Order: sequence, then C-alpha cells, then structure tokens
Amino acid sequence: MSDREVRIAYAGHVAVDDFGCWLWEGKRTRDGYGLDGSQLAHRAHWERVHGPLLPNVVLDHLCRRRNCIAIHHLDPVKQSENERRKAWRNRLRTHCRNGHDLAIYSVITPEGGRVCRQCNRDAIANLR
Repeated sequence: MSDREVRIAYAGHVAVDDFGCWLWEGKRTRDGYGLDGSQLAHRAHWERVHGPLLPNVVLDHLCRRRNCIAIHHLDPVKQSENERRKAWRNRLRTHCRNGHDLAIYSVITPEGGRVCRQCNRDAIANLR
C-alpha cells in the first residue's frame, strides 16, 4: 500500500499532530487503542503495509500513544521486549531505526515517548 493509498484509506479517521503521530479518531478500546473494525487499528495498518506479524510479535508504540498508527512510531518486538522497554522505554536508544541521531533529532511526546523528528518529516512529506 502506497503512502497515497494509506492517506485515502484513513481519510477522516486519522489526524497528524505536531509530534508526527497519526492519531486514530475512530472507535477505541477501553485502554485507548484505536479499533479498525474488530482489529486494533495500529496492527491493521502495519499489516496492510508490511504483511502479517509473526504470532509472538507485538507492536511497541515508541511514542507511547496507544491510538497512534504511524508506521514510523511502531516497532515490532516480542512481548517480553515490549514489557522490558516499559521501564526504560526509549531513553537508552541513541539512534532511530533509520540511523538518525536522537541526541539531535528526538522529540518527546506528552506521554514520555521519544520519536525521531526527521522520520516524522519524511513520513509527512511522503503523504503529499
């Protein structure tokens, strides 16, 4: 699915904020995760773009925002790694997955997540 197709598919359901999060504005679970039909919105979006996740893999929200579906804010990890990250979350990372130095490019979300500004810019530029 191209970025343009993604934008069309999610029109009216997602708002991009100043932190580069694609916040799901539709129905949510009690825990605040977006729902796309009966599936978690961030997982449905990931699988549309990348295909199915392995059975023992979950998507870690680097931004710590449960209703964010931005691919560049999701990291596929085992559940045990996701749990381990909750304590020290993004503080130990020095570079994003695209190699940008987080000492220069990081921004902290209100929930305490750490995301890459340059990856946010690139993702938004690809939507136009």
